[in-house]
Amino acid sequence: MITGLEIKRKIVHLATLSIPIGYGLLPKETVITILLPLFLGFLIVDLLRHYHRGMASLFQRYFLGTVLREEEKNRLMGSTYFLFSSLLVILFFPKPTAIASLLILILSDTAAALVGKGIGKIRIFEKTVEGSLAFFVSSLIIVWVYPDLNRFSGSLAALGATLIELLPIRVDDNLTIPLVAGGIMFFGVG
Repeated sequence: MITGLEIKRKIVHLATLSIPIGYGLLPKETVITILLPLFLGFLIVDLLRHYHRGMASLFQRYFLGTVLREEEKNRLMGSTYFLFSSLLVILFFPKPTAIASLLILILSDTAAALVGKGIGKIRIFEKTVEGSLAFFVSSLIIVWVYPDLNRFSGSLAALGATLIELLPIRVDDNLTIPLVAGGIMFFGVG
């Protein structure tokens, strides 16, 4: 079942499309100049909310504390991991690979959550098969439609990112999905 809280989380998630769109329109250096202080700001706030009671209270009351997942309350937020992974893929992968990797994270993860929570019935690990299929199909569409990508390595990246999203690993998927997808596309065939 899709809750109002999940809808809020996905709206915030979709708002991050500004990063791959911005990177598509702007030079790498400009995007890094914007993302680096943004990431550092998120990291500082994220750390302070764990170690400073006043900041924790302010954060909970006025910021994203109301949309945090339970597991984010005791570790870094997904948004901090997202900004870090955005910086990494932009720094280390060619522009088409970086943008496609971020689109997979943003769009495919959203599709997986909405389908999985909306109509998912068959559970595997902590996810649903239906959500994972939505993730895989949307990832395939991204790598087949996005220009300047090798379709074969893009398809392998879609599969790898789907497996990373599905498997119950302890590292936040906002970090792992774009790095795995980008790594497979970068080091893959073509």
